[in-house]
Amino acid sequence: MDLAARERITLVEVLERTASFDVFSSTVQAAVQRLESEGVRSLISIQFHARPEDTEAGAVITFADSREVMEHIRRISGWPEFKALLGVARPVDVRVYGRLGDEAHAWLRTMNAVSKVFESPVAGFVR
Repeated sequence: MDLAARERITLVEVLERTASFDVFSSTVQAAVQRLESEGVRSLISIQFHARPEDTEAGAVITFADSREVMEHIRRISGWPEFKALLGVARPVDVRVYGRLGDEAHAWLRTMNAVSKVFESPVAGFVR
């Protein structure tokens, strides 16, 4: 397994939408726009998925470098877009794929939604 694949961290989140779909959608779009322009460089992908008729939504967040996850958390914690996102959705289940640092792992656990951590890469590649 190459080093680039070993350093990846992917968070797969199930969220409970607590606002209307339109409010949720516009809030998520604002947060993603800010992350794209001002987020940590190793945040290489973020995708939200939802349906208007369902209160459950999903997010898939991938970092190229596990060492920057805590920097990401520190950076976004004060953003109004992040606070707004927490006002329209709450984490129900979070699965972590890859090895997080202790500080980032502890922060994620404060959400009481981490159900599984798969931290030992077995095989993979990055193109």
